[in-house]
Amino acid sequence: MKKLNIKLSIGAVFTLSIATAIGSSSAYAATSPTLGAVGSYSVLGHTTVTNTGPTTMPGDLGISIGGAPVGFPPGSVGPPGTIRNAADSLAAQNADTAAFGFIDQTCTVDWSGTGLVDLATKNLVPGVYCADNFSLTGTLTLNGSTGDVWIFKSASALTTSGDASVVGGDPCNVWWRVVSSATIGTSTVFTGNILALTSISMDTSATLNGRLLAQTGAVTLDSNTITGSTCLTTPVYLTSVTPKLPNTGVQPKVDGSLLIATSAVALTVATAFFILKKRSA
Repeated sequence: MKKLNIKLSIGAVFTLSIATAIGSSSAYAATSPTLGAVGSYSVLGHTTVTNTGPTTMPGDLGISIGGAPVGFPPGSVGPPGTIRNAADSLAAQNADTAAFGFIDQTCTVDWSGTGLVDLATKNLVPGVYCADNFSLTGTLTLNGSTGDVWIFKSASALTTSGDASVVGGDPCNVWWRVVSSATIGTSTVFTGNILALTSISMDTSATLNGRLLAQTGAVTLDSNTITGSTCLTTPVYLTSVTPKLPNTGVQPKVDGSLLIATSAVALTVATAFFILKKRSA
């Protein structure tokens, strides 16, 4: 009977530990990436950056294959930002690629398979929102507290139209992961960091509190106001850098919280077994 009780006790401890581990790893809270060399940028393109009209931005501007942006002036950069050289911009692009992979996090709300999802009129708490394609034709409200994170993952495009706007949310912690291209429509008031695999366009008079980071294509601007100086980090300057390939899809990831929880389970079970065996001796 004593041996049976020991086995039952160990089983109970093991079951409780597993339940705790699963509970801790299933709470998929969105997490912002560390931007590194791209943290000081307001706009980063790969092939080119072109501008029409009096666009302004506080942070750095760069083209990762080199070359000068078109339309500056009348567009202006900084302070504190400046137009960066090819080596620095390539380092920033490598960091952008890493951030694009990092925000490919587990969906807390998954609309995949339902086609185009219009975010207008939605009131969303922090989390990771996934869809085949995002649009915004009205007002999106982000409802949370300081430090909360929102990630929007589009398997295709992001498009806004008319007087679309994003209300609420911390621009430093709002992320738009776009697997093709993003178009921010005329007069849109937008919030967050747009990381697009291909290209990004901001139509006439659209405003953004955040960043525009395009991996393989161009960034096109037209009389835009880009803010977000409080989200800028200290510039990183390099003389040489090795390029990385663009992130072209879902990357395999190891869930660190699950590894920690699994280790805790093993330690708990081993300790319980040792104590119960000693008592039965």
